[in-house]
Amino acid sequence: MRPLLAFASTVGPGYTALTVSGEVDMSSAHLLDQELRAAQADRGTVILDLTAVRFLSGAGVDVILTAAQRAAETGTRFAVVAPADEPAHRTITLAGLTAPAESIPAALSDADHEPLT
Repeated sequence: MRPLLAFASTVGPGYTALTVSGEVDMSSAHLLDQELRAAQADRGTVILDLTAVRFLSGAGVDVILTAAQRAAETGTRFAVVAPADEPAHRTITLAGLTAPAESIPAALSDADHEPLT
């Protein structure tokens, strides 16, 4: 049986990419929050890669918004990656948030990335 939610972190120069796979719902959103808080503790750029997320609920969107607010308060950068054909992109777009980047390299190279609002 595969886990409901899994995480992998990649640390690069000045950034941490947190890759999430599985389903982010009411019962697992707190796990995403814990991982994001740990990644943001380093005060560098955090890129949340949702490419492999099969389902993203409103609880997950709330966690993402909280992480974006935390980044804004600390003056750090937070970017979300969710390709247009993936479920997380649709949820983020329906929630009325800024469109996510298509890939981690795009998120890293987009110096003018608008904060998630």
